[in-house]
Amino acid sequence: MSEQENFIIRRSSRAKRARIVVTIEKVELVAPIRMSEKSLRQFAADKQQWIRETQKRIRNKSSARKPLFPELYEQGSRLLYLDNYYELTLKFTAHKKIEFECNQAMIANIPKEFQKYDAKVLSALLQSAYIDWLKQQALKKVMLAVSIYSPLYQLHAKSIRVRAQKSRWGSCGIHNDIYMNWLLILAPIEVLDYVVIHEICHISQRNHSVKFWDLVARHCPSYKKHRLWLKQHGTNLILSL
Repeated sequence: MSEQENFIIRRSSRAKRARIVVTIEKVELVAPIRMSEKSLRQFAADKQQWIRETQKRIRNKSSARKPLFPELYEQGSRLLYLDNYYELTLKFTAHKKIEFECNQAMIANIPKEFQKYDAKVLSALLQSAYIDWLKQQALKKVMLAVSIYSPLYQLHAKSIRVRAQKSRWGSCGIHNDIYMNWLLILAPIEVLDYVVIHEICHISQRNHSVKFWDLVARHCPSYKKHRLWLKQHGTNLILSL
């Protein structure tokens, strides 16, 4: 990857043609390996107006976005999990660390000695523990989806990991390592499952050809609906932290 002027060039063996990815932080030009630097610069120059309009639209969405995490974690705060909001219930218990569980409500089991902390300190501890819990839940849900769909395709990943990704919901490496964005745990479970299926299919089809989408559609006929959900709500998720 090399930085050129006001955009970043990323060469990709999977890219059939040049495309531009605009986020709030950067403009990335994804290009085929053999595309010349001159052609890339001309392509970017031709897209300058579209880039400016897209950046403006993203900034407007960012300023108008609905906060997904509370400013203060306290009794009654509303926490998002799998596209539903749950009221936070604080319970001071014999637990040695803060542990979350979710049923009809989102419950935080807090060590009794934490009662001495003021609201802001306790809130910071709760936020950290909650995000750790979300990441754990994301990995569990992803692993479950992989265990369901991999046998159907007979496509098996070498490893499965969740991590924060600024511009991707998932990726499949050249050695079939699958990486998933943990923020998908805030989306509907059907959307998370779709992204898992999408990446599993890349083990067979390293592109977004008709064959690839046909493979996705076999076990996720409504994938277009889930792609649309990510287009409409994904920016809000990415910018939520």
